[in-house]
Amino acid sequence: MATSLSSENRAKQTAAAQRLGAEAAKVVAKAEAAKQQVREAKAVLKRARKMAKVAKKAAKQARKKAEAAQAALQVRARKPAAPRKTAVSAKAKRAPRRVAPSKPAAGAPKAAAARAAPKRPVTLKSVGKPDMSAAEAAQSVIDRLDSAPPAPRVNAVG
Repeated sequence: MATSLSSENRAKQTAAAQRLGAEAAKVVAKAEAAKQQVREAKAVLKRARKMAKVAKKAAKQARKKAEAAQAALQVRARKPAAPRKTAVSAKAKRAPRRVAPSKPAAGAPKAAAARAAPKRPVTLKSVGKPDMSAAEAAQSVIDRLDSAPPAPRVNAVG
């Protein structure tokens, strides 16, 4: 009977060893799967970081372009505004009226009166274009004031 007990023990031990071996293989497979998942997660994280970096750079470039465009608009807006202000201020500040010289004395010669500056007739620029209405003339003046002044001429002296 001793042999039968030992053979039963051996069978139990081998079955337990096989079970433990199978469980160990399963645990190793799970560890490998977990390792693979970690690697995949790291790769996904790396891609996400790269995409975030690229998006941040693109946002920065877009912000710079927007700021440059805004600055250009402000520069353009200031250029026509400057001549308008000077034109408006010129109209607002009228030159003081000159007092008409007193009439020459009765004994003064007529030559002195002839030397006085003759009065010039008032001429309008739109008189040369009779087919232009007053509204069109006003609009052309406004357009001229709104347009940028011509570039200053630079004399090449060398």
